[in-house]
Amino acid sequence: MKHLILPFLIGLVCQTPVNAQSGGFSEAMMTAAELSNFERTSTFAEVLSVVAALQASSDLLHRETLVTSLEGKNVPLLVLADPPVRTPEEARASGKLVVYIQGNIHGGEVEGKEASLIAMREILHGDKQHLLENQIVLFLPVYNSDGNDQMSGDSRLSQEMSPLLAGQRTAHGFDLNRDGMIIDTLETAALYANLIQRWDPDLLVDLHTTNGTWHGYSLTYAPAYHTAGDAAPSDYTAGVMLPAIRQSIKEKFNLDFDWYGGFDYRDWPPTELRTYHHAPRYLTNNMGLRNRMAILSETFAHDRFYKRVHAANAFVNEILEYANTHAGEIREINRQADARVVEKIANNAGSYQNGVQFEMVALEEPLDLLSYKYIPYTAADGSQQFVRSSEIVEIKGVQNFNAFKAIKSATVPVAYVFPAELEVLAAKLGQHGIEVSRLGQDQEFGGESFKVTEIEKQNFVQNNHRNSRLVGAFEPESKDFSAGDYYVAMDNRLANLIFYLLEPEADDGLAYWNMFDDYLERGLENANSVDYPVFKVLVR
Repeated sequence: MKHLILPFLIGLVCQTPVNAQSGGFSEAMMTAAELSNFERTSTFAEVLSVVAALQASSDLLHRETLVTSLEGKNVPLLVLADPPVRTPEEARASGKLVVYIQGNIHGGEVEGKEASLIAMREILHGDKQHLLENQIVLFLPVYNSDGNDQMSGDSRLSQEMSPLLAGQRTAHGFDLNRDGMIIDTLETAALYANLIQRWDPDLLVDLHTTNGTWHGYSLTYAPAYHTAGDAAPSDYTAGVMLPAIRQSIKEKFNLDFDWYGGFDYRDWPPTELRTYHHAPRYLTNNMGLRNRMAILSETFAHDRFYKRVHAANAFVNEILEYANTHAGEIREINRQADARVVEKIANNAGSYQNGVQFEMVALEEPLDLLSYKYIPYTAADGSQQFVRSSEIVEIKGVQNFNAFKAIKSATVPVAYVFPAELEVLAAKLGQHGIEVSRLGQDQEFGGESFKVTEIEKQNFVQNNHRNSRLVGAFEPESKDFSAGDYYVAMDNRLANLIFYLLEPEADDGLAYWNMFDDYLERGLENANSVDYPVFKVLVR
C-alpha cells in the first residue's frame, strides 16, 4: 500500500511517462522522500532512478558524469536548458546565464538533494519551464555520493530522526566543504575540472542544513565572502539579490529567511550574530575569488524533514526566478569584475596591496533576530542555567557580524616564479584552472622574497592536515631563475585566487595547507631563516 503524498510538494501523479510541457509526471519521477511521507531520504541508487526517469521524459535535460567516486559511483551532473544544451560551448554561444545548484556536499544534510530533484521535475513537468528562458541550470543533487549512502540513525542528531536515517557528513575522512584550496579529493578535483572551469557558472547555490542552532528561521543564507576578491559580485548578492528573494519568500510562502550565523544563548538576550569563516576552502567563498556570485543555504535542522525540503525547494525556485529575471544584470556584474581585476593588474601590479588575513566585523545595519526564547533558572548547585522555551521572539538591534576586513596585507605582484623541481605546485595550480608557463631562458627578476623564520603549527587537524602559519618578513631582492622554471603571470581574471593561493602569509593559502612544510623544515634545520620557494616579481 502506497503512503499518502504531500500535495504541496508533488502535484499531480500520473501512471505513465509523459513528455515535458504536458503538465504531469510519472511515479518514477518522485523521490524516495515523497513516496515515504518524508520518513526516508533517497539513496544514491534512488537518485539515479529519478534522474533516469526525468532524462527519458524530456530532451531538455542533458546528463554528464562529474566524477566516479572511490566506491565506484558515477555522480551525475544534470544540465537543464531550453533549447537543449549539451556542451559548455553551446552554453556560451547562447549568451544565457549559467546557474549551478549543489546538494549533499555533506552526506547527512539531505534536503538539498531532495529539493533539487523536485525542482528539476517542476521545471520539466510542472509550471516552472519559464525558468529556462534566460538561464541554463546545472544541478548536482548528490555531490557526496559515498557519504550519502553511509546511513545511520545517529549521524545527524540535531535533525531528531527526521528522516529516520541519514548519511555521514564526511566520506573517507574528508570534509568536501573544506577542500576548496588544497584539493585533496577526487570530488573537488572533478568539480573544478569538469564543472567550474568548463561551464563557468555565474551563480553557485550550495544547499546545507544547520548543525543545531535554535534560531527562528526556516532557512538562513550567506553570500560569497569576497575578502581578497572583487567586491561587486558579493555586494550585489548580499545587498540586492538576497533581500529581494527573502521578501518574495515571505510573500509567497510565509517563511522567514535571513542571514546565517550563530549566537551564545548563555548571554541572553543575544547581542551578536556571527557567521562562518571567510576562508576560500569553502566553495562559496572560493567563487568570490573567481569573480562569481555564490549563495550558502542552511535549512533549520530542527524542522521536520518535509519542512526543510519545502524551505530548500522554495529557496531554489525563488533564486531561479530572480536569476531568470535579472540574468543580464548578473552576467554584466561578473564580467565587469573580471575586467576590473585584469585592469588593476595591468596598471598597478607591484604597487598596491591586498588582504591575506582577515577578521570578522559587523555590518552597519543591525539585525532584528528571530530566536527561540531562552529562560534563565537557578540550578541545584546555585549556577545560572537556561532552558529553551517553545516561543519564538524577535530581538531588536542585534549586531550582524557578516563581513570581514583585512588585518594583514601584502603587495600584489606582476607574477610569481618558482623552481622547476616544484612540479607538484604547478600541477596544483593547474587543478584550480590557473595557467602556468615555463621560462624559455635564464632570467633575472626584481621583486621580494619572504624569509621564513618559523612554522607555527595549528592545534587542530582538518582533513588530515595540521595547518601551518609561516612567520617571517619580505625583503627586496633580485633573483636568478633558470630555463624551465615556472612562471605564473597575474594578468588574468583569476589574479585574486592566484594571490591567495601563493602568498606565504595567506590565512587559507597553499602554505597554510602544508604544501611547503617539508622544504621549509629542512632549511630551518641548518639556518635561522629560509626563502619561501615562490618568488614575488614586482618589476615588469
